[in-house]
Amino acid sequence: MPTSPALASSTSTSAASDEAHSDNDRSHNSGYVSVQEEDQRGSSFSYSSRYAPTPKEVFARGSMAPRDIPIVVKEEPSTEPITKQRNAAHYNGRIKRWPGIVLLALVCVGAVVGVSVYAVKSGDSATGRRRAVQEAIAERAAIKSGLDTPDKPRRNYIDDDDVVNNPKVYKPMGCELPDYQSKRGKIWAVSKNGTEVPVSIKGVNWFGMETGMQAPFGLWDNDQNGTTVYAIADFLSLNNFNSVRLPLCLENILENKPLEANIINRVTNRALDLTSYITLLQSIVKGLGYRSISVLISMHTLNRMNDAGSLWYGTGFSEDQFMTAIDMLTKNLCSDTYWNVLGIDMKNEPFAGSWGNGKKEDFKAATERIAARMLRGCPKWMAFVEGINQQHEIVLDGEEYGYYDWFGGGLHPAKEFPPTLTTPNKLVYAPHYYTPAVFPQYYLFGGGNVTTKNAIANYVELPTPQLKGRVKSTMNDMFGFLNDHKGPAVLLGEFAGLYTKDAHPKKTTQRCTDLTIEVAVEDEYAGAYMWSLNPESAYQYNPADTPGNFIEGLLELDWRTANRPFLNAMKGLDKLKDLKPMPCFPVEKA
Repeated sequence: MPTSPALASSTSTSAASDEAHSDNDRSHNSGYVSVQEEDQRGSSFSYSSRYAPTPKEVFARGSMAPRDIPIVVKEEPSTEPITKQRNAAHYNGRIKRWPGIVLLALVCVGAVVGVSVYAVKSGDSATGRRRAVQEAIAERAAIKSGLDTPDKPRRNYIDDDDVVNNPKVYKPMGCELPDYQSKRGKIWAVSKNGTEVPVSIKGVNWFGMETGMQAPFGLWDNDQNGTTVYAIADFLSLNNFNSVRLPLCLENILENKPLEANIINRVTNRALDLTSYITLLQSIVKGLGYRSISVLISMHTLNRMNDAGSLWYGTGFSEDQFMTAIDMLTKNLCSDTYWNVLGIDMKNEPFAGSWGNGKKEDFKAATERIAARMLRGCPKWMAFVEGINQQHEIVLDGEEYGYYDWFGGGLHPAKEFPPTLTTPNKLVYAPHYYTPAVFPQYYLFGGGNVTTKNAIANYVELPTPQLKGRVKSTMNDMFGFLNDHKGPAVLLGEFAGLYTKDAHPKKTTQRCTDLTIEVAVEDEYAGAYMWSLNPESAYQYNPADTPGNFIEGLLELDWRTANRPFLNAMKGLDKLKDLKPMPCFPVEKA
C-alpha cells in the first residue's frame, strides 16, 4: 500500500497557507478554480452574489398619499344684520354643513385604512418575492442526487430574516447525550431512563480537517463549486446516511487557531463558528445533528503534512500531547449540545504498530490508555479501534496466498489479545477494507504477473461468486471473526474507493465494493463508513496493471451533484437491520 501522500490543493481562490495532504493510503487532490468577484465583505473571499442572504432587487412602494380625497369649500361669513330670522337661518345652514365634515373625516379615515392595507399588501408582496428568491437560492444550493423519493421531499428551514436553508445558528435540539454502548454485535443508544435503541451505521468519511485547510473540503461554495454544511446534512439524511466520520489532526487540535477567511464561505455557512478549530468542529457537529446524523471523530494524523508517523506519537509529537488533545475534545464536545458524537477512533491506520507485545509501539496497550483518558472525560462515548499491518497466509480456492492486511484492517491478534477497557461495552472494532484501486491484492484476481510497481500485468478477473468468496474470506481472516460471537460491535471505518471510473473490463474494483457491502449486511456488521464524500479522493491503480492518480467520490467535482451510480451502490447498506436516524432522547427537566 502506498505510504507517501500526495499534495492537496484548495479549491477556493486563496489556498490555505499549509498544504493539504491525505492519509497514508489515499491522496487527496483537487483541481478547482473559482471565479473572483468583488468582495462584498472587504476580504479576499470570492463568492456568488446569488447566495447573498437578501436579494439585491429593490421593491417599489406605492404612494403614501391617495390623490382622490374630495375638498369641501367653507362658506364666507354673511354681512347681513343678525336677526332672529337670520339666526335661525344661519343655524339651519350650519346644521346642513356637518354631514360634509363627517364625510371628510370618513374619507380621511378610509384613506388611512386604504394606505395601511396597501402597505400591508405591498409588504406581503415584497416578503413573498424575497421568500421566492431565497427558496430559489436554496434549491440551487441543494445537492442533486437523482435518487430522492417522493416520500422524502426537501425540507426547507426558513430563518427569521427569510433566508432559506442557511441558519444563523443551529439551536440546541433538546436531545440528551446518550450512553453509547457496544454490545451484542451492535451499537446502542441508551437513555438515562434505561431505554435502549440499536442503531446500524450507514456512514461517510468527509475529510479536510486533518489538512492545512483545517476544515472539511467543499465549504468554499463559490460560483463554480462548493457547498454548505446544511446542504451536506440534508443530502446525507435524504439518502439514509446517519453518520459522518471526521478526520482530525493532532497539530490542528493543539494549536486551535482561527480559520483563515478564504477557506469557508461565511455568507452561505452562517452558523459555522470559525473562531477556532474546536469551535468549527462544534458547529459542524451541531449542523449534522440537526438532521439526526451522528459524528465519529477520527484521530487521523499527527501533523498537517502527515509525515510524522502512523502512530499516536511520532516526530515532534509525544503521547502526552496526544492525551492533551483527547482532553480538549472531551471537554468541548461531551455534552447534550453535541448529543450526536459517538466517540473517537483512537488512531487512524497505525500500520507501524505492534499488538500485545508490551513494546513502545504496542497499539493494543495504547488504545487501552487512550480509551481510559477519553472515558475519564466523557464516559458516554465509545472507543473505536483499528488494526495494524501484518503478513498472513490464507488458502483460497485450494491455493495458498500470502498477503498483508489493509492498513487499519489487521485485527488478527485481537482474537487472542483483545483490548481491555476501564468501562464495559465501550469497545468498537473499526477495521478498514479496500479494493484494487488502493492496492491490487493478488488474491482479488485469478492470476497475473506482479511488476516492480506492485501492479499486476496480464491480470485475470474472477467471476463474481468466486470474487465474493475471496472478499468474504479475507475480511473474516483479518477481522470478521470478531463478529462471530456478537460481542463488541464490528464496523468498517473505511471501505470502497473508485467506482464509476473502474477501468477493469469486468469491473473488479466496482464489484469489490458491492461485495464488501453484501458481506457486511449478510454477516450483520454494525455498519460501515464509505470513503469518501469528497470528489478529491485519490487512488493509485486503475486498472490493476496501471499505476497512477485516479479520483472519485460520492459527490461530483462541483460538490453539488451526487455521483449517482456510487450513491446507488451505497443503497445496499440500507438493508442493515437497525439502520435509522440517530435517536433523540429528550432532555429530562429537573
